[in-house]
Amino acid sequence: MDAVRKNITRYNMLAPGTRVAVAVSGGPDSVCLLHVLHALAPEYGITLSVAHLNHKLRGEDSELDERFVAQLADKLGLLFHVESSDLKTHSGNLEQAARRVRRDFFRRLIKDDSADKVALGHTLDDQAETVLFRLLRGSGLTGLAGIIPVTADGIIRPLIGITRAEVIEYLTSDRKST
Repeated sequence: MDAVRKNITRYNMLAPGTRVAVAVSGGPDSVCLLHVLHALAPEYGITLSVAHLNHKLRGEDSELDERFVAQLADKLGLLFHVESSDLKTHSGNLEQAARRVRRDFFRRLIKDDSADKVALGHTLDDQAETVLFRLLRGSGLTGLAGIIPVTADGIIRPLIGITRAEVIEYLTSDRKST
């Protein structure tokens, strides 16, 4: 949790009173992010909610993820924002379509005044993968910068300096808030 505090301070991610929608897919990174921010919320004076986008790509597994995230939000006493998008109807690159739909969902949460910021669970491993992918793709120096910890449109990534191994360690320890 100290590493997350350092990221929040280093990148000036959270001011007291900030309303943060935590994007939770149901995977370990986003679940860890939710637990960590839930534990830190009183310290930072922030209000959390949970945002989940069901892409409907994995049949019943997608529905199970949505139910899991809804139950987690309920267990933590947090407001739950959910949307569905059937990506099977989108043409072109599926990964790009999924990214675009998620971004639109996050932007609407901020625009509709449901949140001031949206927290994503990208980790140091994601950062390394992104830089390597961009390098292999032939990106210029700007593209090699990797994942931005704080964006102008309200996206924050408090776990950006944390490894996936640390995420798993946190989730399997007794330190999480529930």
